[in-house]
Amino acid sequence: MVTLSIFNTVEFYVIAAFVAAAAIAAAAKPRAKGPARTFLVGGSLEEGCESAAAGIEMEVDDHARLRIRRVGLAGVGLDGAYSLAVAVAGFDVTIEERLVSGRRREAAAGSGEAVLDFLGRERYHFTYRSEASGTSCSFSLNIMPGNRLARSLEA
Repeated sequence: MVTLSIFNTVEFYVIAAFVAAAAIAAAAKPRAKGPARTFLVGGSLEEGCESAAAGIEMEVDDHARLRIRRVGLAGVGLDGAYSLAVAVAGFDVTIEERLVSGRRREAAAGSGEAVLDFLGRERYHFTYRSEASGTSCSFSLNIMPGNRLARSLEA
């Protein structure tokens, strides 16, 4: 009869502990985000009070579309443009604001609005950046109808 004395050695238990630790580490590793998707979203400008504090107001409508309203636009005429470059990687969303001032500034735009209709009904972590004004903000939001959030943009 052959005895399996390998099970009584220190080396066996060291290797077994190492294999168990590797299995636990592999199971605890977070899932990969996958490739980032980028969307370019056109917005509209609205006439309003240009002196309002810079900020964004978000609302999820009944169809789970996220409406972003940018208030406090300074130096942008109604013949200018407001758009967003939106990068989505997993549940992390980075929004880069793009502004074109326009030629006629006597008719100043006080706010801009854009709609994001490609997000699922999940909780997302957002970063909103305005390179033109050098301001940004970060927040989390559940994309569920009726949710609202307002944030000020700060340098």
